[in-house]
Amino acid sequence: MVVITSSVEVAADFRTVAALVLDWGRDAEWRTVLDVRTTPPGPAVLGQQIVERLRFAGLVFETPTVIKDVARLSGAVRITYAGGSSSVTVSGSRAVHDLGGGRCRIDTRLELALRGLLRQFTRMLAPSYRRRSDADLRRAAMLLERAATPTGSWGRA
Repeated sequence: MVVITSSVEVAADFRTVAALVLDWGRDAEWRTVLDVRTTPPGPAVLGQQIVERLRFAGLVFETPTVIKDVARLSGAVRITYAGGSSSVTVSGSRAVHDLGGGRCRIDTRLELALRGLLRQFTRMLAPSYRRRSDADLRRAAMLLERAATPTGSWGRA
């Protein structure tokens, strides 16, 4: 099993960041996934079922997971999940921390283990998955900051 952690600070308000990052149904907006289905749809809730499909190392993985905990902390929300399939097991968390002044920090943690014949490749593929996770979070930050930037201002005439 490998543990992959990623973190990024973003210049966007807590509500906007949480709406994107804590709703797995919106993952295709910022993560390199083929698709994600949630039941029930919407932001993460205890017991919510998630089925994620992604292509990695030339293979398509479909990974069902379940939201195990929704923790509302002082200035933060942390969601934990766990699941897997015959080829992979996963567990982890996503958290959004309100840093004040219209800034937030997004933290992700993924515990990943390939199973069966793929098991021997877990550690070899971990650096590539770590880079992918970091790139996904940078993409989320870019989307969130772009949405928070006022547009339509042409200056004074």
